Amino acid sequence: MKIIKWIVIVIIAVPLALVAFMYARNKMVGPAGWAEDNTIKQLKGMMKDPDSMVIRSSFVLQRTNADGNTEISVCGIVDGKNAFGGYAGGTRFVSLSMDNKKINTFDTIFVKIDESTASDRALAKRVDSVTPFEHAYWNGSCVDETHPMLVRTSES
Repeated sequence: MKIIKWIVIVIIAVPLALVAFMYARNKMVGPAGWAEDNTIKQLKGMMKDPDSMVIRSSFVLQRTNADGNTEISVCGIVDGKNAFGGYAGGTRFVSLSMDNKKINTFDTIFVKIDESTASDRALAKRVDSVTPFEHAYWNGSCVDETHPMLVRTSES
């Protein structure tokens, strides 16, 4: 009878402890942690070999928009193995999440990887501009006092 009692306690206690741990972790990491978790999950879905994914030089920016919501950008470089089994060398990524305090919601709006080709970069350089990724995503989400806007001049 004591063994059955302990088995029942373990069957109830272990799942309860796991739920409590997940709840506590979720509260501790907060919106910035949620944004990073969502970004990693979505980036892995975009990789040829998700288990080989490595994120380098990433940073998180948080700002309050005009509506009072918190915009959270995760920016950096992601790398992973290509179809030949070698690392591709890394490419920039940007994600944007929104923490809406008024209606108590959190959502990741987008996760984008820079898919600019060499010809896109060459054209941008030739016309003293930036690539569409840099203009629409990087400069729009990853710029603050520490991380300057990307600009291109004929010298760069």
